[in-house]
Amino acid sequence: MMPTSPASNVYYLTPPAAVVERRSQASRQRPLRLRLHAFWWRLRIAAADVGAAVRRLGRTPAEIDAPFLDQRAELVRAAPRRPAGPARVIDLAAARSRLRA
Repeated sequence: MMPTSPASNVYYLTPPAAVVERRSQASRQRPLRLRLHAFWWRLRIAAADVGAAVRRLGRTPAEIDAPFLDQRAELVRAAPRRPAGPARVIDLAAARSRLRA
């Protein structure tokens, strides 16, 4: 007669009590830390927005954006012109040679 073998050779050990307490404490603190972190970043963004608004007080938007718009106009004027139509000849051999080089 053969001895009976167990159905599975996997055994589960219960964790010590200290590990269970540490996990539950960490799980309580994590949402609070995440909320505080999110609050901190929202406060920083709001403070930056308020600071930008205070710096703009008394000036019109045209005065504020004039340097940016002047720079943009120079970039548009300096841009090379596009060809008027599609390319007449597509030279695949020349393109391949350029890629190899």
